[in-house]
Amino acid sequence: MYPTLYHFWFSTFGFEIEFLRHFNSFGFFVALAFLVAKYVFSLEIKRMTSLGLLPVQENKPSPQEHVSVILIIAIVFGFLGAKLFAWLENPISLSEFLEDPFSGLTIYGGLILAFFVSFYYLKWYKMPVLYFMDAVAPALMLAYGVGRLGCHVSGDGDWGIVNKNTAPSWIPDWLWSSNYPNNVLGEGVRITDCIYDDYCYQLLNPVYPTPLYETMVSILFFVILWMLRTRLKIAGQLFFIYLVFNGVERFFIEKIRVNEVYNISGWAVTQAEIISVAFILIGVVGFLKLKRRF
Repeated sequence: MYPTLYHFWFSTFGFEIEFLRHFNSFGFFVALAFLVAKYVFSLEIKRMTSLGLLPVQENKPSPQEHVSVILIIAIVFGFLGAKLFAWLENPISLSEFLEDPFSGLTIYGGLILAFFVSFYYLKWYKMPVLYFMDAVAPALMLAYGVGRLGCHVSGDGDWGIVNKNTAPSWIPDWLWSSNYPNNVLGEGVRITDCIYDDYCYQLLNPVYPTPLYETMVSILFFVILWMLRTRLKIAGQLFFIYLVFNGVERFFIEKIRVNEVYNISGWAVTQAEIISVAFILIGVVGFLKLKRRF
């Protein structure tokens, strides 16, 4: 694993560039995810504008300018939502939060809060929200996959449960289980002959590398959404399909992923399982309602 860009560079090229220690690999992939999302989102907005689906309003921001504002909204309110939902999942004191405000982020919290703020922003400008929702759906799916690579590369704790089973012959060992050596959390046992002077720990028992699974599924779903975007004629349906895809992917990955668990009437469930089921239901109902309306 590569906790920072320094560790990647040193491991790959064999010499040190000290200032790269200030750039953690998780943050790098999160930034990359936002850039990828903006690029894909912009492509769709440009296509929809050329088809006359999005209005170009006089003396008001153009559809492309709205993309930039929504990106800022996603960064600011995505972070706030991610922290809020992480706190609801595992409450901590203010002093603990201030020690490291960028740890303990919950992707669903960021997604939900950023969505509602963006929704009301577009309503304020009287833009066709459903078209914007469709335009951003593939971008969100792909960005999620890119972001999960950051979780895997840094070893930030978003891994799976212990997996001591023998890998099937058709699955590479690195895809079947991992000890997350040099993980950014410093969890596990010390690595013998560690090449770094920090981050010298790996998990005692191998676990499922669930971030890799999420990346692979997210890319697959992105391709499907990208193919569907020109075939569906009812605005909003693509976004509701995205919600179903998102919910299905996350619901099943939770079965082999380490997470905080709520006990509700004897049922052990995670926050992500609850939200993913809600996404699936909203997606199915929304898709069918739009289909019947038109």
